[in-house]
Amino acid sequence: MGEWINVKRHDDIHTTIVTLNRPAKRNALSFDMIRELSDVVHGLHQDHDTKLVIFTGAGVAFCAGGDLSDFHGDLNQGDALELLTPMKDVLWQITTLPMTTIAWMNGLARGGGMELATACDFRFANEAGHYGFTQGQLGISTGWGGGTLLYERISHQEAYYWLVMADVRSAPELKDIRYVQATFTDGDHILDHELIKPFVARDVEQLLHWKQQWLDARDLTRLKERMDQEVEACSHLWVSEAHRQAVAQFFNRK
Repeated sequence: MGEWINVKRHDDIHTTIVTLNRPAKRNALSFDMIRELSDVVHGLHQDHDTKLVIFTGAGVAFCAGGDLSDFHGDLNQGDALELLTPMKDVLWQITTLPMTTIAWMNGLARGGGMELATACDFRFANEAGHYGFTQGQLGISTGWGGGTLLYERISHQEAYYWLVMADVRSAPELKDIRYVQATFTDGDHILDHELIKPFVARDVEQLLHWKQQWLDARDLTRLKERMDQEVEACSHLWVSEAHRQAVAQFFNRK
């Protein structure tokens, strides 16, 4: 267990729960958290006994995105690319995990938090939360590869529209566009929840087979190239005046 990322293994059901544990900051991802999460995910790639990994957040939020204290507006393009790349690599590693992955979106998610959820195979959202790819409001694009992954999860038209609108949506709205598989109202006991029981009931070999089937159906080389291109594009937008002003306004509001 790390300082910012909690990992709880349930060996009897071959399931691991990974919890972002920075509730006072709505689980906004700092550089330290990203390093811890990277170590956790790399370890999961070597885990041949786990069939299911559930990502969730401590407190009332799933993930508020990147911590703007670290991902601030005062960067040049090269620095932005260097700072964005590690979390893109984490999302790629999550996407290509050999076991089934679920984002248990226990509450609010914004920006990079949505990108993290999108890297998972399935998503379930708390009806009390609101969720948005809000990067457009900050004068940038998705910067960790999550926009590319969004096109893999929902219709291209819906993905394109959501990224342009950069709006915040309710859980039922996410279900309408098939971004989440289902919504819930009481999600404190994840492993006992009716939405999770079918996954727990499947054998290790079943879930590993179906995940490999999904991976085999994708051109992974091209998918990674598209994620790399997305991060490159975001690094150029990072130095725009629109982004600098948006970040400054965020801190002024605080």
